[in-house]
Amino acid sequence: MKCGFLEAARPGRRMAQSSGEFKFLKGFFVGLFRSLSLLFTSLGIVVALLIGWFIPWVFTLHLGLLAYFPYLPKSEQRYLRVTGPWSGPYKKNWVPSHEIPRACKLALVAAEDTKFFIHHGVDFESIEKSYEYNQRKKKPKRGGSTITQQLVKNAFLSRNRSYVRKAREIVGAILLDATASKDLQLTWYFNIVEFGPKIYGLKDAAHFYFKKAPAALNTRDCAALVSILPSPNKWNKSLKAGQPSGFLAARMSTIQTRMKMIPTDDESLNVATATSRSTRGTAVGEQRTEKTGLTQEQSLQQLEIQAQQADDLDLPEGPIEGGEGREEKDEAPESGANSTSQEPRIPVPSDP
Repeated sequence: MKCGFLEAARPGRRMAQSSGEFKFLKGFFVGLFRSLSLLFTSLGIVVALLIGWFIPWVFTLHLGLLAYFPYLPKSEQRYLRVTGPWSGPYKKNWVPSHEIPRACKLALVAAEDTKFFIHHGVDFESIEKSYEYNQRKKKPKRGGSTITQQLVKNAFLSRNRSYVRKAREIVGAILLDATASKDLQLTWYFNIVEFGPKIYGLKDAAHFYFKKAPAALNTRDCAALVSILPSPNKWNKSLKAGQPSGFLAARMSTIQTRMKMIPTDDESLNVATATSRSTRGTAVGEQRTEKTGLTQEQSLQQLEIQAQQADDLDLPEGPIEGGEGREEKDEAPESGANSTSQEPRIPVPSDP
């Protein structure tokens, strides 16, 4: 009887033992799953934060409000500045696109980025040339930045020179050019760029140097303002005195000459924009313009040639007169995509 009872109890003990092993394994795997979930969630948050930091928030420009941190004169300290068409009480210093003279827009293109209306926010050929130049000089002096890149840097990044900042600048420029018209980019650029010690935006610059409203600026005024942009805190002295030095006058003259070399045909600009942004292949490239009889691809090549011809007119950079010349300090604002070249005279499209 006793043996029979023991034999009958063994299956129960085996079942209890199996049930305990199952619970143990279940608890182990549940704990492992929770640990892995927590790990991957934490990694995901870290990666998202890194991506959020790395990619400049260029989309905020479409909201019509920007809070950024320009630098104090001769200092690494920064302060808060708010601007934009929807910035409320800070809107008083905002200049809308239709009040920015066309000559100023063309002068900027002619002085800072000769391929502005052709590229997609970044001129990789210019970056490559700048990289080779920096390698020869053993010091990062040129950035090869386009107008779009300069806008991203001024609005969202610091002026510290590094390849990490340059990478962030490139990513931001590509995103901005893909979402904003060229005219919108120029409008934001003129409203946040530095024209002198604590002089930011075209409105303050027009009043400070010429006692004029932005819309009243003529071609010479626009060329003068643009000519000091690579180093406004150093090159603005003679302009403020009303007697541009020989160095500054030479830059102004070269910029005005380049503006005359830039094609002014509206249809050519439309062809260039359509071709550069098109994703429809040869069907678009085979279309011909009525005025020139050239295909869009041929028209774009013609614009690039004209841009290069304007590029060949070097802007004076070394000291000439009055002690003014290229800023040698590392913290100096970097010049555009071609610090010794400029872009063709292409009409500025209106932002819808």
